[in-house]
Amino acid sequence: MKMTEMIEKIAEKDFNIDEFVQLAINDENARNEIVNQMLTNTAIMVYYHCYYVVEKASQKQPAMFYPYWDEITPLLDHENSYHRDFAVEIIGNLTKVDQENRFAQIEEDYFSIVNDEKFMTGHCCVKNLLKIYRHKPAQRKRILETLLDIDNRCDYTEKQKAVLKADVLAIFDTVYDEVHEPEEINTFIRGEVNSISPKTRMKAKELVKKYSL
Repeated sequence: MKMTEMIEKIAEKDFNIDEFVQLAINDENARNEIVNQMLTNTAIMVYYHCYYVVEKASQKQPAMFYPYWDEITPLLDHENSYHRDFAVEIIGNLTKVDQENRFAQIEEDYFSIVNDEKFMTGHCCVKNLLKIYRHKPAQRKRILETLLDIDNRCDYTEKQKAVLKADVLAIFDTVYDEVHEPEEINTFIRGEVNSISPKTRMKAKELVKKYSL
């Protein structure tokens, strides 16, 4: 498939993402071009669809996308919040194979996005902290501290913070049995049983019951 034809197909509203995910995994030239278009194309239907492909393909085969680390990490400071989302998601995937520990060089930028100027981007970062927790054991203490202190780490409205906490609770639920001293987590969970967010309130009550809090 010619590169121009490939990009035209990717830009289609109902493009076949799985077809292009496999293409990105199997064809180095296509992979290079899809990453390049995600980084440089100004048409949202191109760069956003290329992101869909890269994000899904890098979940499946992160080692194939690790060579693009230095091209993707600058997106953490991109003026476009969509591109910051791209970086948060894809870097999260790539930390699984980050044997060189490049994450240590960008961790401050990554964690700062928890309080991004765009709430949805901050929300994206919170959700992706679970990937960092899984792939980077050295970051686990910091991640738990960040999540437990989410009220003070973020400048969002009370309603937005309440929404964020549903994802915080989901992460705590996932890692709960691995935490040796979960007292602070227990306190956090109990504190959300009357949350103004119905989703957060429901999750907190579920965890109170699940862990006999």
